Amino acid sequence: MVLVYYSGSYQYYDESCLYKAAIHPRGGIYINKYDYLFIRIIEMFIGVSITAMGLSFMIKSGMGQTSITAFTQNITMITGLRSGTVLIVFFLTSTFLQLLILRRDFQKIQLLQIAIALLQGKIVNLICYDIPIVSDYFPQSYWEQLLFILVGIFLASFGVAMLFKAELVRNPFEELAMVLSQKLKIEFSIFRTRVDIFFMVVSLVMILIFKLDFTTIREGTWISMLLLGRSMKYTFPLAQKSSLYCRKMERLKI
Repeated sequence: MVLVYYSGSYQYYDESCLYKAAIHPRGGIYINKYDYLFIRIIEMFIGVSITAMGLSFMIKSGMGQTSITAFTQNITMITGLRSGTVLIVFFLTSTFLQLLILRRDFQKIQLLQIAIALLQGKIVNLICYDIPIVSDYFPQSYWEQLLFILVGIFLASFGVAMLFKAELVRNPFEELAMVLSQKLKIEFSIFRTRVDIFFMVVSLVMILIFKLDFTTIREGTWISMLLLGRSMKYTFPLAQKSSLYCRKMERLKI
C-alpha cells in the first residue's frame, strides 16, 4: 500500500494500481481514468447488447414499445425493412445530426456511437429474424405478452445503466436529445418528455394513415413509460456492483 495525498487528505492505494499514476497539478497523485478505457469499452458493449435484448423482447411481445422504438417499428412495417436495420439507420442519423450541430465541438470519442448503433441493430435482427427457434417464437397469451414486456423493460433498464456506468458515450438518440436541449436551453428532462410525446403522436398518425396494427402502441407502451425510468432506481446500483470499472474506481476512491 502507498500513502497518497489527494483532494486535501491522505489515502492509501494499492501499489499495483499506481503503475500509471500522474502528478496532480494541485499536488498529490491521481489515477487517469483512461487507464481503464479497454474495460469501459467492453462494459459499454455489454450494456448495448443487454439493451438490444430488452428491445427485442418488447418488439416480440406485440404489446407495445417505447415511443422511439414504436416509431422505428412502424417504419419497419411500412417499408418491409428489418427492425434492427431501421434502428441502425435511426441511430446513425442521430449521430450525424450531432456532428452537424456541434461541428468542431463534436468529441472524437463520440464516434463510438456508430459502433453502438451497428451492434444494437445487429442483435435485434439476430433475435427477431435470424436465430432459429428464438426468432420464430412469439408469446401467445396475454400474460405471456405481459411477461415479455416486463422482462424487456428490466433488460433495457439494466443495459442503459451499464452503458451509463461505463462513462463513455450513451445511446446515439439520447446524446442527440442532450445536444438539442443544451442548444435550445431547455431542461433535458422536459425536452425528453416532449420528444416522447412527439414520437407517440407521429406513431399514432402513421398507424392511422397506413392502417397498421396497434402492436407498437398499446398498454405495454404506457407500462414502459411508467416503469422504465423508475426501474433505474434499482438497476443503476446493480450495474454499479456488476461493473469492474466502477469497482476499481471505488477502490481507488477517484
